[in-house]
Amino acid sequence: MVTVQRVVPSFSTNDLDAARAFYADTLGLRVTALPEGAGLALNLDGGTSVFVYPKDNHQPATFTIMHLEVDDVDQVVDELTAKGVTFERYEGFEHDEKGIVRGFMEGGDGAWFTDPAGNIVGLADGGGFKELLD
Repeated sequence: MVTVQRVVPSFSTNDLDAARAFYADTLGLRVTALPEGAGLALNLDGGTSVFVYPKDNHQPATFTIMHLEVDDVDQVVDELTAKGVTFERYEGFEHDEKGIVRGFMEGGDGAWFTDPAGNIVGLADGGGFKELLD
């Protein structure tokens, strides 16, 4: 049996400076630059940290790399849209005029955007992940 001390989610980027600016300045997350250009730590509320590492031949993920659970997707979509973030629309989902999918993940709402490296990030509210993961 594997004894796990901690889970550290991670993903790559081709530009640490652009990633730092996006996650810190646009999304407002607490971002720590790691020594010697090793990457970034996205320090999320609730104690989770996500490791973002540089990769010269980075290819954007074709799937959602992480969902950020928020209190109100509408409010966050409005704030990010005002900062120039464009929300994605995917076949198979019915999006409203803001790009939000209503009733996503156990009754919550969801929306998706890409970071500067093209990785897909989702927003979710309504406790859908809590229902699924607790």
